[in-house]
Amino acid sequence: MINYFYFTTDKLGAEGTGHNKPLYITVRCKDCLIGKVLIYNGSAFNVLPKHMLKEMSVDESHIKPSTMMATTYDGSPRQIIGTLEVELYVGP
Repeated sequence: MINYFYFTTDKLGAEGTGHNKPLYITVRCKDCLIGKVLIYNGSAFNVLPKHMLKEMSVDESHIKPSTMMATTYDGSPRQIIGTLEVELYVGP
């Protein structure tokens, strides 16, 4: 199943389509409700805090290794633990 998000022009703010504000939604993964999930726009990567991964009871054997590095707010490099694909349920 593929879900789409769309908005009509009457729902846009004063900036119109020229804004660069992120879109966050709330999702459920397994029995865990996750607030403020960033909708991927192709120009960033999504970060899942390790404590949230533990809350979701995800089998860590499903995490694919990654050679990527991320830079923290203070500029120091951090190793990416890996990538994980999860099935999310969006909606009521």
